[in-house]
Amino acid sequence: MNSALWVVIALSLTLQGSPTQDVPPSAIPSQDSRVFREPFTLHVRVDKSHYYEERYEKPIPYVSDNDVYLFVGESFGVSLNTRSDGAADVTYQPDIKKADVWFSFEQPKKLEPVMTMLTIQNRLKQRLQVDGLMTVPGKQGILKTSILPIEAGLSDFESWPHPIVQLVLRNFRLSESQIGKHKH
Repeated sequence: MNSALWVVIALSLTLQGSPTQDVPPSAIPSQDSRVFREPFTLHVRVDKSHYYEERYEKPIPYVSDNDVYLFVGESFGVSLNTRSDGAADVTYQPDIKKADVWFSFEQPKKLEPVMTMLTIQNRLKQRLQVDGLMTVPGKQGILKTSILPIEAGLSDFESWPHPIVQLVLRNFRLSESQIGKHKH
């Protein structure tokens, strides 16, 4: 299954039955709290001189059903609302000053070989844990990836030694910060 098909399947499951599936972002009803990207063409560097390119015509949300969808070149934030079970409800927050967690997803051009890097800024007073999934050019299926916990008030940098088409972060959980804790 190629990455474009994965995105279509993931979004069809997420948006199944939604009246917004084929509607331009500007026509999305106000009761729908999801914010969608405008159609775009993704350019991901594969090596020094080659790029993977994919056109996305249908609107893709930044956040849907507590999953955060990231593409190379994006920077945006989310707000988290903790539930009693420690899990968090996630909503899109484009204002860096209001975001609980801020993401920057890029392919640093000066680094060789090609790599992809995610920066996560945790602005909360709790430790943040999250799970990750990705698709990569030339590989079939969805791959799991690990994301280190991000302590309260700190940033984390995750990097992969290959290009990533789409990164999905999910299962956001908050817990007591481990900074300053000593095991006895």
